[in-house]
Amino acid sequence: MTGIDRYGVKESAVARDEIDVLIEDLRLTGYTTLEAGLTGEQLDTLSRDFDAAEVEYAEQAATAGYDLSALGERDTIRVLPKFAPAFMTIAFNVRLAQLLSRMLGGYYILNQVNGLINRANKSKYAQASYHRDLPYQHFVSSRPLAISALFALDDFTAENGATRVIPASHHREDFPSDETVRRRQIQVTVPRGTFIIMDCMLYHAGSTNHTDSNRRGVNHVFTIPMLRQQLHLPSVLSEFPGLSADQKKILGFGLDEYRSVDAWLGARAKK
Repeated sequence: MTGIDRYGVKESAVARDEIDVLIEDLRLTGYTTLEAGLTGEQLDTLSRDFDAAEVEYAEQAATAGYDLSALGERDTIRVLPKFAPAFMTIAFNVRLAQLLSRMLGGYYILNQVNGLINRANKSKYAQASYHRDLPYQHFVSSRPLAISALFALDDFTAENGATRVIPASHHREDFPSDETVRRRQIQVTVPRGTFIIMDCMLYHAGSTNHTDSNRRGVNHVFTIPMLRQQLHLPSVLSEFPGLSADQKKILGFGLDEYRSVDAWLGARAKK
């Protein structure tokens, strides 16, 4: 392939492979897309598992006395793999892991993994307002602190409420003016089985679902280890079977704060 003409350039990036190209997208615009590499049959199975998990989650909440609608939690399945274990393979997707390790370094953790439901027929969607996945923060950093990987279980289309982003907004501290948002926002449409990858400081939002079918996704937020998890996953997933040592590390096992100086010194003595 013929190179891009340029002059006056002394330094330029070199992309070794597709992952490096996607990382340049992330650094420049704050978002990119990544195919998970799943078959249609695998996606069909995950789809059925998701629907069953939604029912189980709602039933458990009701049994415990919680009204999910009143709490603003009707559209979310917290820690989805607890209710649909097959989704743990999505969190550990090989292609995703390659990108994360280059962006966040060799040691990163899963901060949250939640099923999201953008309900049909113009229903109010909890994620329809612009936000960062590190909310209430107004700073920028030279390197990302967290990466969001939104897995599309259904096609994300303009009609069913595909995610909107404000490109490059991860480079500025404040939220852009309304007029700038109207001029610059774009909708990211992708086929099912695709990750929408975002720097967590990128402003983004869901959109209204105008169709008669729910639009489902799974949001993963991966962070450097110094950031606190949304839920303490080692506690929630303590009995999850078959986790390798590396997978437990990503889930945050072994990162509890020391509760005393004696505990700190004892841990140091074991190293």
